[in-house]
Amino acid sequence: MPQVVVLGDVNVDVIAHYPSFPTKGQDAFATNMEFHCGGAAANTAIALAGLGVETVLIARLGKDPWAAIALRFLRGSGVDLGELQRDEQILTGAMHIVVTPDGERTILGHRGANAFTDPREIREQAFEGASLFYLSGYALLTEPQRSAALLALDIACRYGLTVVLDPGLSGSPTAVERLRSQLPRVDLLLPNLVEASELTDQCAPGDCAQSLLAAGVGLVALKLGREGCLICDSTGDLLVPGFSIKAQDSTGAGDSFAAGLLAAHLSGLDWTAAGIMANAMGALTTMRVGAGGGMPTASDLLAFLLQTVPKPECSMDRDSIERVIGLVKALNG
Repeated sequence: MPQVVVLGDVNVDVIAHYPSFPTKGQDAFATNMEFHCGGAAANTAIALAGLGVETVLIARLGKDPWAAIALRFLRGSGVDLGELQRDEQILTGAMHIVVTPDGERTILGHRGANAFTDPREIREQAFEGASLFYLSGYALLTEPQRSAALLALDIACRYGLTVVLDPGLSGSPTAVERLRSQLPRVDLLLPNLVEASELTDQCAPGDCAQSLLAAGVGLVALKLGREGCLICDSTGDLLVPGFSIKAQDSTGAGDSFAAGLLAAHLSGLDWTAAGIMANAMGALTTMRVGAGGGMPTASDLLAFLLQTVPKPECSMDRDSIERVIGLVKALNG
């Protein structure tokens, strides 16, 4: 039985590195290009499985060459693919990801079959015995995927699962309002600062978090990139500093962060340790190209943390880091 049910998108990511982002009307030529499995839900599911968390993925693929690429990555990840839907007519989602030398990425693409995830194919049995439901906010953008996502959310609430929402806003006012309407049902919200600002009309991280709690969210883990994360609930705020690393590609970093936080939480770590594990997973992801099959595993995370602990300039709580290392050693077998 799965510990986590994940619902959202699976894409093929065409990741290309460019010297700079072109202006409108210009040509640009990549220095290299790679194919990866992507999509926020797929990335998080793969990363969770790599940390030893039993995970089932609900998403929709076409029956095309893009699907074959995505499935090749997914089948080697350990994710339960029994709930994947297949579309006879619509192509698998595909994203062209432009990565510039600072490691930042700009995404251009089409969500394809993801947007047609069919609520009639959502099976209640997939939620039986699970502990947590992770919903990617992209699934709330269009029908019929939105109805599938809301049905899954209803089932998760009925079964008493912890509900986790990663907003993934598109920037449209309609998307913002749809997400706001679901906040009272969310136990754990994982926005970045831009998403939190859009949801709250606030700017400062602390103000954003407090507004989200006032809207009914149980706990907010606000992703702050290089600065780490801010974890807030009714008992107070906790700033967990990030790791100093050289970023190559930020694709999937937020999804990897989510997996680290959830794996730590499911294993009983406190929020300080969970924030450290989440930040470490996010940092590791930015140190390599692509997400999907390249998401960090427990062994990758363990090596990273063992290298980090001896550094005298690290301001993080050593006891918390040691607790994370102990958990990752156990997950690594």
